[in-house]
Amino acid sequence: MKSIVILSTGILLWLSGCSRTGTTTPPPASDSGIFVTGECLRKVIQDRAAVSVSSTLVLATPKEASEKVITEHEALKGKVKELALKDFESETLNYSVNEERQYENKKWVIKGFRATMTTRFETSELARIGEVIAQASQHGAQNVGALETFVSPAKLKAERESCLETATQDAASKAAKIAAGGGVKVGEILSITENEGGSRYSVSKFGGREMMMAGAAADMGESPKAPVVESRPVDLVVNVRARFSVRQ
Repeated sequence: MKSIVILSTGILLWLSGCSRTGTTTPPPASDSGIFVTGECLRKVIQDRAAVSVSSTLVLATPKEASEKVITEHEALKGKVKELALKDFESETLNYSVNEERQYENKKWVIKGFRATMTTRFETSELARIGEVIAQASQHGAQNVGALETFVSPAKLKAERESCLETATQDAASKAAKIAAGGGVKVGEILSITENEGGSRYSVSKFGGREMMMAGAAADMGESPKAPVVESRPVDLVVNVRARFSVRQ
């Protein structure tokens, strides 16, 4: 009964206010209006490619293995840099020296020390990343893999911001259709928020198995041909949540 009295008092106060102002339109509720989700789906051309190249060998001592693999890998890196790739970047991913053992006659036998060095090469020239693979295979790389093509952060940011405008227009279109179905008209936009949890874009990655085959060609004395690396557009999806007012 107490809650009913409080509610009745509130209605009387509102009616009293209406009599003074001459209006009978109730104040808008905070949760009123038309709620919609706008979406933008776009195909984005990938503008970056990267591949990882490893040099590894086993020698009698850690010093010999380390010095030899560094010398060979630096020579390989020099050959890749000579390609003068556009927007070229390189990054050392791994360097290690470990004891190499084999199990023989029911015991472990030390065979030497394995040194490994891995570098990741990246460029904006997707069509030429195959040249990096060919150079690596021709100049002693034992493993070439982790090939990937992707959209650079700068391009992705620009595409996302452009897509936000499209998503907002989609939200307005949906709101208009909902209003028409209800026999009313859509009013002004009251709020709009980017739904970051619903935004996404895909990444293309390739396995390293085929690239290891290219490395094996160097051991056979062959001059491997640069493989053709192609990429497909990736899907960028951006969502917004919007609330519109309603007009009679």
